[in-house]
Amino acid sequence: MTILEKLYKNENFTPTEHSIIQYLLENVHLISDMTIQQLALVTHSSNAAIIRICKKLGYRGYKDFKLALVRELESSKFINRSINFSTPFYQSETTQDIINDLSSLYRETIQLIQSHLNISDIEKISHTMINSQRIFIFAFGDSRITAMNFINKLMKINIYPILATDNYEEIAMAYNMTTQDCALFISYTGMNERFLSIQKILNQKKIPIITLTANESSPLLKQSFISITIPNMENDHKIGTFYSQISFQFILTILYSLIYKEDYTQHHHHKKMIDASSR
Repeated sequence: MTILEKLYKNENFTPTEHSIIQYLLENVHLISDMTIQQLALVTHSSNAAIIRICKKLGYRGYKDFKLALVRELESSKFINRSINFSTPFYQSETTQDIINDLSSLYRETIQLIQSHLNISDIEKISHTMINSQRIFIFAFGDSRITAMNFINKLMKINIYPILATDNYEEIAMAYNMTTQDCALFISYTGMNERFLSIQKILNQKKIPIITLTANESSPLLKQSFISITIPNMENDHKIGTFYSQISFQFILTILYSLIYKEDYTQHHHHKKMIDASSR
C-alpha cells in the first residue's frame, strides 16, 4: 500500500492527526519544500503530532516520511495508468496488441524502478559485494531464475556467487558464512519465514544482509544491513511474474555494471578472453 493510500484510508488517527492528514492530501506537492516546523504552523499542530503520524505510517520521523513521499510522487509520474502490471493483455487482443502491451509493460517497469531507486543505496550494495570474499544469494521460484541470470553474468568476470538455496542447504550455508561474506535475499513478497530464520543466524554472525523485495512491511527489512524496496504492482491474479522479474533483473544488472566498472580493465580483459574462446 502506498503512503497516499494509507493517508486516504485514514485509520487509527486522532482528530488532530486527521486535520494534519487532510492538509497533506490537499497540498501533497508542497510537502517536499516544507520543514516540520512549517507544516506544524500551517496545520495549527505540533512537531510531536506530525512525528506520531509518521511513526504510525512506519517511518522513524518526518525526514524519512518526507523522503519516501517525494519518491512515491516522483515514481507516480512514470506510471501509465492504462498498464495493468498483473494482466497486461487479454484474450480478445490481437498479436500486435499483445506486442504493444508487453512493450509498454517493459518500458513502464524500467522507468518506474529507475525513478524509485536510491543512488546511494545501490552504490552501497555494490561496494558491499565488491568488498566481500563471497556473495551468497537466497532466492526461490521465479526469483531464483532471476538470481541465476545475475550469477551467470558475474561468472564471466571471474566472480562466483553461491546460490545458497539451490539444494535446500541454506541453513548450513548460513552457518558456514563468515564476516568476510555478504548475503543477498530476493523475495517479492518478503514473507518467507525460512529467510527470516536465516537472517537471524546471519545477524548473530554479523554478516551484511542485502534484501530486495516489494513488501515495505516485510520483516526481512528489519534484519537487513541495506535493502531496496520496489513498488508492489502485482496482485494474486497475475498472468505471470512479468513486472517482478523485470524489476529485479534491472536492479541486478545495475549492480553487475557497477561491479564491472570498479575494475573495468581487468573485467573487460577477462570477459574478452572468455568470449573469444567461446566462438
